[in-house]
Amino acid sequence: MSQLSRVNINLLVTLQTLLKERSASAAANSMNLSQSSVSKNLAQLRHLFNDPLFHRGPHGLIPTQFTLEIEPKLTQALFALDKLFAPDEFSLEQHRGKLNMSMPESAFEFLLSPIITELTNEAPHIQLDTWFKDTLSLEHLNQGLVDFVILPQDLGQAAKIGNQLITHELYRDELVCLLRSNHPLLQTTNLNWDQDTYLACRHIHVRDNELGAPIFDQTLAERGLHRNIAVQVPDFHSASALCSNSDLVFTTSTNWADYICNKLELTCLPMPCATLPVVYSLIWHQRSESDPAHLWFKDKLIKAGEARQ
Repeated sequence: MSQLSRVNINLLVTLQTLLKERSASAAANSMNLSQSSVSKNLAQLRHLFNDPLFHRGPHGLIPTQFTLEIEPKLTQALFALDKLFAPDEFSLEQHRGKLNMSMPESAFEFLLSPIITELTNEAPHIQLDTWFKDTLSLEHLNQGLVDFVILPQDLGQAAKIGNQLITHELYRDELVCLLRSNHPLLQTTNLNWDQDTYLACRHIHVRDNELGAPIFDQTLAERGLHRNIAVQVPDFHSASALCSNSDLVFTTSTNWADYICNKLELTCLPMPCATLPVVYSLIWHQRSESDPAHLWFKDKLIKAGEARQ
């Protein structure tokens, strides 16, 4: 308690704002303070914690490892203090805030789209900002730039999420193959769609800069086999469009195949090679565990995933 008596709560608010804004000038504007006041507060914080807390980077302030480690505790402490002075029950209908979410293209169709009306009706003043996963992902979740990431990966393909990120499996999917409906292979009598035929084709691949090569391709490589990747694209729609206008094969998930075959002239064939399921996981930072808006949104996404099981 004697140590707490020496702590000015305004210093902790400054630290949290700097973590959010990553800029002393932006933090000053947000707190309605002068930049010199923020700089003085930061100097006191550095003395208090005996750590530099932030380093200057090309695009703003970069938190030290110590700062990232105490961020969840700081958030919880300030949230508790806020509840102490404003104990009114949280009102989702009146809450004004922003939620940032990063996800693959398929998640827009299968997870967000089915619940978007429900979300906007229940929380009319919350703004939802969405990003493609390759734009903002796990690194940005650690930095506090996004609140949630939906990550698809092969079963057994573990992402490096660290000990401050929490993951929850939403649903699983299987791999299938898409070919254009007038593909030469489909015109042959008694098509022998086996592994050799599959590997003899040229393929379209949706790249993932974070996870790298799929477990499926790694397993093929261990057996001395490989797919002939003719084209790499950043998203599912691009891959499907190119597939429908070429002889290239697109290996994708069952859910996406069911969706896109109703829009483009594509034919779905079973995967002729042994594969593991694709797992879609929701990932968030432990800093948001006590935020009621985050808890509400997380529950909606989990239920949307359960509906696809």
